[in-house]
Amino acid sequence: MCFYVNARNLANKFEQLEAWIYALNHDIIGVTESWACSQVLDSELSLQGYDIFRQDREVDHAGGGILLYVRSTLNAVKFTPKTHYPEQVWCCLLDSRQYQIHVGICYRTPTVNIYGTGNHYLLRDLINEAGSSKKHFILMGDFNYRFIHWPPLSDHQRVTNKAADFYHCLYTTFLYTTRRILY
Repeated sequence: MCFYVNARNLANKFEQLEAWIYALNHDIIGVTESWACSQVLDSELSLQGYDIFRQDREVDHAGGGILLYVRSTLNAVKFTPKTHYPEQVWCCLLDSRQYQIHVGICYRTPTVNIYGTGNHYLLRDLINEAGSSKKHFILMGDFNYRFIHWPPLSDHQRVTNKAADFYHCLYTTFLYTTRRILY
C-alpha cells in the first residue's frame, strides 16, 4: 500500500508523519514539499524499517524537495529516468511475481521563476517516458494543475492549456489517476 502527503515543511511535522506511518503500516510513502536542504541529514528524516530516497531542491529557493520511503524488506534500489526533471526521485523493486516496478514521486512547482517555463514540458516528457517503458510504475506527486473536477468532465470546464495538456498526456498514455482525499 502507498501513502502520499504534501508536507509543506516536514521538519516540524515529522512526529505526525511517523505516527501515521506506524499506525497505517504502508509499504511506500511519498512526500512532496519536504523543504529539506543539504543541511538536513538523512538520519533526521529516516523512518525505522524504511529506505529513504531523497531529492532536495537544488536551486537557491526555499521549499520543494521530495522524499520516497520504501519498506526495507522490499529491497528497492535507486532508479534514474532519462528525463532530467528537477524534482523527482525513483526506485525500482520487484513484485511477488518478480516483475520490475518503478516507483516515483515528483513535485511541479507552480512558480515559473524557480525552474522556468519548461518544467511543464519536462513533466510531460517524464510521464511519456514512464508510460512507454513497458514497466509497471507508480507515480505520486503534486503536479499543481488546477481542475474543478478530476478527471475534467467536459470541454466547458475552465482549465489552462497546460492543465489540459497534462490531462491529455495521462489519457493518451493510458494512465489511471486518483485524487487524494483528506480526512
